[in-house]
Amino acid sequence: MSNIVKRFGPLIIAGLFIWGVVFLLKLPHLKVWKIMLVCPSYLWAVYAFVKTRYGVKIPLSLLFLVLASVALDTVGNLRFGGAFSMYDTKFKYFQYDEFMHTTVPALIAPVIVWLLRAGLDYFGHRLPLGLVTLFAMTIMFTISGFYEIVELWDDKYMWPTPGMRIHGSYDTANDLQCDLIGMTVGGLMAYAILKRQGEAVQVAA
Repeated sequence: MSNIVKRFGPLIIAGLFIWGVVFLLKLPHLKVWKIMLVCPSYLWAVYAFVKTRYGVKIPLSLLFLVLASVALDTVGNLRFGGAFSMYDTKFKYFQYDEFMHTTVPALIAPVIVWLLRAGLDYFGHRLPLGLVTLFAMTIMFTISGFYEIVELWDDKYMWPTPGMRIHGSYDTANDLQCDLIGMTVGGLMAYAILKRQGEAVQVAA
């Protein structure tokens, strides 16, 4: 099995990437039971591949953080009474979309920090944990910016009437602000925990 995984590693990585992208694009439209079936299956596939191909065990707590972020998004898309949903509801002070743009990066940041550190360790590059954390946050913010551009394109060119996804002139900037706050909190928490524990990458025997 290990030899097969190593031989077809690039194809497996491409398959996992496509699977993840398609899942995220369809996430708002999937039934809850499908999400709770597909997401854990995907996370298990990633865990098994990384362990088999690179001998690195991703902590299950990190996989749980990813699952928790998907669950929170699922709650936001649930329709109550056929119409009401958390994303569509206008709250007085803090919108659910803002909550998600803050919470999800906070949950995902420790995952990115750990994976980046594990990847650098695997290839023999030892960098200070603070620098690894900074790189992880930079990567996350870049991805967030790219997502907001895609959201803008979708709103401007794919919908009959602009304004279906971009809610006001400050929507993109506000989303990125919440992203930055969330990933900063999550990154600092990951740094503090890893620094205190002195956690090393678990390499399978």
